[in-house]
Amino acid sequence: MNLEEKRNLVVSFLRRCVSYANDSIERKTERGEEEEISKWAAYRDFTEHAVMEVSRGDLDAWLEEE
Repeated sequence: MNLEEKRNLVVSFLRRCVSYANDSIERKTERGEEEEISKWAAYRDFTEHAVMEVSRGDLDAWLEEE
């Protein structure tokens, strides 16, 4: 697997994590579990930032073969 394929795989996974977090926030909002929402929002925001970094190639060294 080349570097671009690895990057795309990680980005795809992280985007799914963001979607899951958004869904969790929605479910918790519907159930009135307000205290948990800020934790999920922080996780989502951090993960979105990671998506940007991986997409730009900022973390390519992490994906390179040793």
